Amino acid sequence: MPEIVACPDPTCRAMAWIDQRWTWPSTGGPVAHVKTICEAGHWFTPMAATLTPFRAPSPVTQPQAELVG
Repeated sequence: MPEIVACPDPTCRAMAWIDQRWTWPSTGGPVAHVKTICEAGHWFTPMAATLTPFRAPSPVTQPQAELVG
């Protein structure tokens, strides 16, 4: 599991770090959870299996101005 993930808040595009890890027992077997903290200050405690790797946004490219000649 990567230590840098996408913020679990769907409206936040910041990267988040895994701060803590633990496992809770369940009737279907143990379930891994993590605590994440993002650059914007959000923190969540999701199941580790639901995390998404962080991908930096691609740079915005400006369209080429057409040459008038």
